[in-house]
Amino acid sequence: MNAASLAGLDDGAIAALAAASVERLRIEAASPYMLIAEHAGNLVPAPWHDLGLAAPYLGTHFAVDIGIDALTRRLSRTLRAPAVVAHYSRLFLDYNRPAGEWDFMRPDLGGIPVPGNLAPDAVDVRLRKMIAWAPVEQAVIEAAAGRQALISVHSFTPVMGGVRRNVDIGVLWREPSPFVTSVLKTLGARGAEAGLRIGDNEPYDWRQAVGYTLNRHGLEQGRPCLYLEVRNDLLSDPETFELVSRTLEDVFATVAMSLWPKPAVAV
Repeated sequence: MNAASLAGLDDGAIAALAAASVERLRIEAASPYMLIAEHAGNLVPAPWHDLGLAAPYLGTHFAVDIGIDALTRRLSRTLRAPAVVAHYSRLFLDYNRPAGEWDFMRPDLGGIPVPGNLAPDAVDVRLRKMIAWAPVEQAVIEAAAGRQALISVHSFTPVMGGVRRNVDIGVLWREPSPFVTSVLKTLGARGAEAGLRIGDNEPYDWRQAVGYTLNRHGLEQGRPCLYLEVRNDLLSDPETFELVSRTLEDVFATVAMSLWPKPAVAV
């Protein structure tokens, strides 16, 4: 990116871009849950010119968790749960990664360079943090206050590195808790009834991964938490989207009413 043009952004422009980075849903809802969708969006702020990428690349799983915007909105509505939805692409800045990780501003898409991420200077990095990291951070802190459990909602590609993943919905956890145990048990049963394959720390194992968002806002705060991973092609088809959504709604409502009967979660 052109350092001079970025340095020329005034406070008003920066504030407007920051305000557009995140959306808060049902923040006053009484649910024990708080949903987080760090990778729901695929937007890039205009001054960064799509990071030099052709538009189709911003629709790939490298840029966005496909289907997660719609799924998070659905779960927020039916579980009456607050949610924080990030709008900017994980290519612009990945909120679920520490600043020192190689893919905090990912330089490639499986070997295809991301021109705007090859050598971001200090001004560029500082502005991205102000615009895409700080507003999401504040929204998560505020929405998580008083919640019993956090759920970070993600999707995954069914084939990675030429290998097909034999999971439809994954529950990723780092530390055991009654919440995690109950979700795994209930989702295992409901998933089997729906013909869905449920993964226990699959297709990723959080115990061997970064899990930056929930490490900080969940585990370090003593809140039970998990990453929910859904196969993205299931979310692209209306019929299977409905199947997945209803299954998850049933599971999380059942778990909430079992562990935290007041307030109950209405579905």
